[in-house]
Amino acid sequence: MLHIIKKSPYESTALSDFLKYLKENDIVLLTEDAVYAAKKGGKFEENIKGILKSNAVFCLMADTKARGISDAEIIENIKLIDYKGFVDKVIEQNPITWA
Repeated sequence: MLHIIKKSPYESTALSDFLKYLKENDIVLLTEDAVYAAKKGGKFEENIKGILKSNAVFCLMADTKARGISDAEIIENIKLIDYKGFVDKVIEQNPITWA
């Protein structure tokens, strides 16, 4: 299952709410303001590292760039993807959740 999170973890509970649906080997894709959760040293770094133990986490590169987050600031093992990669993940996965 693909979980697409788009809301800022600083302004929404979307990131923590979806965890109750997350199963091992599900894929997490952070877009829009949710990419702030992928920043090293941030409040949500430990949450993301916990997810990374059994799940792949992706970040939409255009959204990290738009928010001034450099590649070097992204938590290790999060994969940055472009729009084509985003579409590929949506096509590969079924079902999909949005938050």
